Amino acid sequence: MPRRVLVNRAGERFDLVETPAPNEHALQEVMKVNPQLIPADDLGLDGDLLVVGRETSLASGSIDLLCLAASGDLVLVEFKTGPQNPDFRHTLAQVIDYGSDLWRLSVDDFDRGLVQRFLRSGHAPESLAGCHDLRDAIARAGWNLDDEATDALLERLTDVLLTGDFHYVIAAQRFTETMRTSLDYLNTTMRVGRFFLVEIVQLEGAELTAHAAQVVAAPSRRTQSSSGPQITTDEARFLASLDGDEYRDAFRDFLAACSALGLVLAWRSKGLSIRIPTPDRNEPLSIAWGLPEGAQWQGLRHLSVGVDRASLELTPSLTEPVERYLAAIEAVPGGRRLNTKMSAQTFDAKTAPAAVPALIDAIAELVREVQGGA
Repeated sequence: MPRRVLVNRAGERFDLVETPAPNEHALQEVMKVNPQLIPADDLGLDGDLLVVGRETSLASGSIDLLCLAASGDLVLVEFKTGPQNPDFRHTLAQVIDYGSDLWRLSVDDFDRGLVQRFLRSGHAPESLAGCHDLRDAIARAGWNLDDEATDALLERLTDVLLTGDFHYVIAAQRFTETMRTSLDYLNTTMRVGRFFLVEIVQLEGAELTAHAAQVVAAPSRRTQSSSGPQITTDEARFLASLDGDEYRDAFRDFLAACSALGLVLAWRSKGLSIRIPTPDRNEPLSIAWGLPEGAQWQGLRHLSVGVDRASLELTPSLTEPVERYLAAIEAVPGGRRLNTKMSAQTFDAKTAPAAVPALIDAIAELVREVQGGA
């Protein structure tokens, strides 16, 4: 029985009824031109997807759609061209071949070889006009990412390309039970990569035509929640990388205090950022960073405390307490201001042990002010 949608327009009520499209190609073009139809939430991803490739040539052929999520995950979309099982098997094999073409690319090679080529191809949407590379496209995507969030996206993209942990989407008007069983087998047995079937629906009525897309087969909750191997550190590995027992103990005390204060410890490949939840947006504000010897981020090193002013602009309710926080940490002996755009003080293995108690007090006062004003 065809699906129906009840529409209420200016007091007039009528049904839109599901109708077969004249051919699969017509529906494919609708989704290619309107990629926002891809149900990102049902793929386990937040926000609209950014198209970074359309009919882009790879070693194995031309991929229909290549999309990037705000998390840094990649979505490979291929359209099934016919109703029979052999057509499905061909499409499934094709999209896996595309994944193997992307596997182990560096982000730089991905940018230069695919994204920049797409931006020059004439297939890119008007919203990306004037973009020259991947960072330009990310800035234009409407995700409102600050520098740290953009770096986190690119770090996740690095992991995805290295491990092959892609989101594979096969899109068509209809799928058979045999096709769903094949998909379930892949999702259950494959170590990385997740497979989805998306039906594209056309509805008509009252001289209107509408289109929708819905996920009809996906990994189980257990499989979907596992995002594959992650190249990230944790507290034990991070502390073990630090030189000197006194420095290590001071950093351990600092992290324990931040956790007790309810701050978010966001671990990355080489270190972490320490973030405070804000009432202005879902993304917490970073107020400290920890990096092992030899590593740096945006010019920050060792134990760095402070704030990225570009991020602070997105959380205006915290401006006054953060300014008091910055004044407090600047008064802590041993801090050093590095050549960076961050408003931050850095404490190394020699200066951090004596400074940590005062830094904890400054952070505790910031948390008290933010919570009191929430």
